Amino acid sequence: MIKRILAVILFFLAAAHVFAGDGYKIRIRISGYPDSALLLTSYYGDKIVLVDTAYAQKPGTFVFTGKKKLPGGIYMAVSQGKSKLFEFIIDKFQDFSISTDTSNYLNDIRVKGSPDNKVFFNYMHFNEKEYLKIHDLQESLQKVNPGSASYGILKNQIDSINRLVGNYKLNTIKNKPELFVATLFNAMREVTVPDSVKQSADSSAVYHYVKNHYFDDFNLSDDRLLRTPLYSNKVNDYFDHFVFVHPDSAIVAVDYLIGKARPDRVTTTWMVWHFISKYQEPKYMGFDKVFVHIADQYFISQNITNTTPSVIEQVKKRADAIRPLLLGKPAPNLIVMDTAGTYTSFLNLKNKYIVLLFWDYDCGVCKKEIVELKKIYAQRDIDFEIFAINVNSNLEQWKKTIKERKMDWVNVNGTRSVTQDFHDLYDIHGTPAIFILDKDRKIIAKHLSAKQVLPFLEKMEKVK
Repeated sequence: MIKRILAVILFFLAAAHVFAGDGYKIRIRISGYPDSALLLTSYYGDKIVLVDTAYAQKPGTFVFTGKKKLPGGIYMAVSQGKSKLFEFIIDKFQDFSISTDTSNYLNDIRVKGSPDNKVFFNYMHFNEKEYLKIHDLQESLQKVNPGSASYGILKNQIDSINRLVGNYKLNTIKNKPELFVATLFNAMREVTVPDSVKQSADSSAVYHYVKNHYFDDFNLSDDRLLRTPLYSNKVNDYFDHFVFVHPDSAIVAVDYLIGKARPDRVTTTWMVWHFISKYQEPKYMGFDKVFVHIADQYFISQNITNTTPSVIEQVKKRADAIRPLLLGKPAPNLIVMDTAGTYTSFLNLKNKYIVLLFWDYDCGVCKKEIVELKKIYAQRDIDFEIFAINVNSNLEQWKKTIKERKMDWVNVNGTRSVTQDFHDLYDIHGTPAIFILDKDRKIIAKHLSAKQVLPFLEKMEKVK
């Protein structure tokens, strides 16, 4: 549901922000282009959105027009078959023309009326020429001995070309600061670590310096960068390299990046939705805590723009379902009927750990998981009990299945309950589902496979 909502929000947000200014007129001529239509698209974080469609006035000639200016960023001319033909910049100057040829879109491209694109394509031509030189040098490098003088000469030539390309961008930043292409080149810069930091006795000094200066040249509140391939990659790389894999660390990083995206409404909204989508079905156990934090901090307690009350209610409802089941929370009590017809609770058990198993006797995966659990249950060295909650209402079939599968642990039926519906208490939308509780009956693991249960318990014992 959240993914569907996110897709709708991104579409309307991108589309709504397209119109803000005095209009645009972009003429594109492509010699040899056979299609009758040309698409104008733009980046939007890690997505690509359709902005406009132009139909051929004559073969290969298209004009995109609109009454309001387009937001700045990198746009793409795309064929009817959805193949990207070439990229170009849209920013302050929005009345310009581009001409090229299908034989080589980049080499044959010409621009009139757009200083940004003149600089952009000049760089592309330069970079392509230097890349080909590096490619040839690298091929030569593979043919010589790494310890030879020739190898060192070739390496120096490659390094020299790389410095030349880097200096080209630095000169653009210095000499054309008013152009978006300068902002773009600046955003591509890597953090330069001072020698004093490199030579520090602290082995982590470089790591912390790069982390602290990671966004010095990248303005997360510039929504033009959101319409480039750089934005989402920069955010994701920061998480991959500088955020410790722990929900509390992720929460700190989320708040930090959302703070840097402010006050711009577009970048802030993208950032909030990016993270709530990322953590609605997290890769790691326990990271649903991040989802709840985002819901509480940015949806429930604040007025998020570009959404609706129904969307906010969906997010709030999901957070409320997850909140009681976060790791470290007391497991919601279940008072349910056992095979003798007596109502009982896992709170009555005295074992060090409790494994809650929600299962369905018609579920093939449940059957396999039960086989695995029986293996560790029969030869357990750690004090745990399995409290198996069946989800089927046919009591006779339930009891019959228990006997057939020789399930010799505590068996109860979730459909015969004194407490609230187990579906709601434990957010059960499918089976099997396994939770592990500690001696205080707090949730310490959830949604494990049967094969993961014993290794997890062994790890807990070692930690203790």
